Amino acid sequence: MLALSDAERRVAKAAARGLTNREIAGKLHLTTSTVEQHLTRIYRKLGVSSRVQLQSRLGVQPPSPHPALQDASA
Repeated sequence: MLALSDAERRVAKAAARGLTNREIAGKLHLTTSTVEQHLTRIYRKLGVSSRVQLQSRLGVQPPSPHPALQDASA
């Protein structure tokens, strides 16, 4: 496994926490294209193909469902 750069690590952690590419871009002051490029390299370096695998690889718990999206009858 190749090591992630600091920028890749920040993007990877944000993606693993459930942020969208656009949200990551805004939070880290990057373009959406830059986030996409980082994620492409991150996936390749870590040998993953999804954000779920990224969460597992980084040891990040999946985000909780947004309260407004939960079924009110549950």
